Amino acid sequence: MKAFFPAFVTSLCLAQVAVAGGPTAVADDPAPVATSAPAAATDWSGFYGGLSFGRTSGDFDLSFVPTPPVDLDDGTATGLHVGYLRQNGSLVFGGEIALTSFNDTFVTGFTCCEVNNSIDLKGRVGLAMNRALIYGVLGYSLGSYTSGPGDEWNPKGPSFGLGVDVMATERLIVGLEYLSRDLTGDASFTVQETFLDVETLSLRVGLKF
Repeated sequence: MKAFFPAFVTSLCLAQVAVAGGPTAVADDPAPVATSAPAAATDWSGFYGGLSFGRTSGDFDLSFVPTPPVDLDDGTATGLHVGYLRQNGSLVFGGEIALTSFNDTFVTGFTCCEVNNSIDLKGRVGLAMNRALIYGVLGYSLGSYTSGPGDEWNPKGPSFGLGVDVMATERLIVGLEYLSRDLTGDASFTVQETFLDVETLSLRVGLKF
């Protein structure tokens, strides 16, 4: 019994050493799982151009007449626009020039007196939210107004507005824009300053180049 115990202990120790010193099984690394690449954010930078169609409203006023302004008839507006935008993070800014033609935008009650068109120079600053762009407009406009046969004058002044554009496809842009033009000038048919407020709400469709 005394001889067996030391031999048993010795065998146990040798077995432990053999187990400890033997090869250790290592689990295989898990196979890589394929992940889809994140979708690229919409880039609004670049040139663009398009068409617009909308409705008009506003009013007409003379500086010396102590009465409320006379409304303009609700007419239609069609236009062309081109511009350039640059994007820095979510901030988008740029400039645009637009030519808008007004139809049936008469001074209410005076079919001789009509707003014809305007050229709008716009500065645009907005916030991009992937495919949507919400922006503000501050600019300067030159209008054309006819008060009778052969009697046309060109009031001018600041303009401002708000809009939203959506990148419907990689190149197609659709949007809605409100623009108010605060125009003044000395009309040829009168000796006092004349005020003309012309507002448009327009649907815009364009292409990004």
